[in-house]
Amino acid sequence: MYVKDAPVNLKASASSLCNNLAIWPVKEKETITYAVVHKAFVCLTNVAKGSIPTQRQVSCKGEGAHSSSSVLQAKWCELPNRNVLVIASVKGVQMFDPDGSIMVFWQSLPPCEATEVYSQFSRGICAVGDKYICVGSSDGGIMVFDVPARGTGVKLQETLSSHNGAICDLVSHGGKMVSSDESGHMIIWQSGGHFTQLSQIKGFGNPCSSIALLRNLVIGGYGTGHIRVFNGATGKLLIEVCAHARWINALDVAPDAGLLLSVSEDTFVRVWLISGEDDKPKFEMKFQHPVNDIQLCGGKFLDTQGTSFGVTGYDLPDIVVFKK
Repeated sequence: MYVKDAPVNLKASASSLCNNLAIWPVKEKETITYAVVHKAFVCLTNVAKGSIPTQRQVSCKGEGAHSSSSVLQAKWCELPNRNVLVIASVKGVQMFDPDGSIMVFWQSLPPCEATEVYSQFSRGICAVGDKYICVGSSDGGIMVFDVPARGTGVKLQETLSSHNGAICDLVSHGGKMVSSDESGHMIIWQSGGHFTQLSQIKGFGNPCSSIALLRNLVIGGYGTGHIRVFNGATGKLLIEVCAHARWINALDVAPDAGLLLSVSEDTFVRVWLISGEDDKPKFEMKFQHPVNDIQLCGGKFLDTQGTSFGVTGYDLPDIVVFKK
């Protein structure tokens, strides 16, 4: 179904982080920019048809000009009037212009109390509705930022605090958002003047490291290697699959084709077809391929039809690309 294409070279290898690959495709220019986290940097590689790829590193310095800050995730958030590169780190949240050249906003995390023994970090990024960007944190809070159509007037509107564990991932479609935490608990939210909680999906005691949305289905990838498919309205478990032998690090969907991509520490990338009605979906594996001796940590379809996808792996200086 898929064969290997030419790899995309990175300026540095990928860190061992969940969801460690983001893409920004621009159809008009026939370009795709890839973002991969390496320690305190985000490596951006722009690939244009018929041109030599260009590379840039965006550093997360925190408030001090000389103190670097470990990055947990980077992702482009597309709003109707603006596209923002968001970087989540152990110091806080930074927002940049799409090419990473200009920082437009910085939000630090509150200092740890003396009695706290865990480290703070931000993780989980998504755009919601027309003007919101949400970022999760290690204390279970979700910061909701009101982002203007232009300029630096970004405001922290509210912090959602229904999770008891550290946020693992956020994903959205339209005005709805789904959040997951390290206990596997998921919450479905509706945006508006203030975010409201619509429903909850109870966890299974293991982290839900990555989430994907397809039609009215909520799909979770877990540290146990399971993929679970839930009804987005009722929270009912519809499908449970022992998909991988080790931790699932990333999920992604190609909505036009009904395809689901999963990558794991077990070196395998797999493509699944989800068909049928949302109340009785069918789940079928269509493709699998090992990237030998590499713990995969990120994966993305490169278009909505699922004709190609890329994966990253720990300590791998390339993005491995597959195409139909």
